[in-house]
Amino acid sequence: MQDKEIAQALKDNGPIPAEEIRRLFEMLLKCKRETEKTRRETEKYQAMKEVMVAELTGKYALYESLFARIFSERAQVIKKDFEIIDAGIKQNNRDLVNAGVSSLSTIVCASPVLDMEKLRRMLE
Repeated sequence: MQDKEIAQALKDNGPIPAEEIRRLFEMLLKCKRETEKTRRETEKYQAMKEVMVAELTGKYALYESLFARIFSERAQVIKKDFEIIDAGIKQNNRDLVNAGVSSLSTIVCASPVLDMEKLRRMLE
């Protein structure tokens, strides 16, 4: 019996013929099995989603921490270079100023992510 037939049978106000009750019952059982199967699959996919979200959240936290550390080290080096330049200016020491500027230009021009092998090792 098709869905339309079921709907029609249920729509009729008369009693359901005895020979149709078994088929109707089997269809209801099939529907229940499909519903349970769908529920289990939905739960499985929900669990998979939660695992993936947790994994991505963990990776995000790791990468955020890693890049914050990489760039904070650069910030410390840049700050130190400016301190050297300031000291050279105060002392009127051209060599100290040149050393500070040279170091500063090296760190500013170099990207910490260019050394992919080092970055890969840190990620591992």
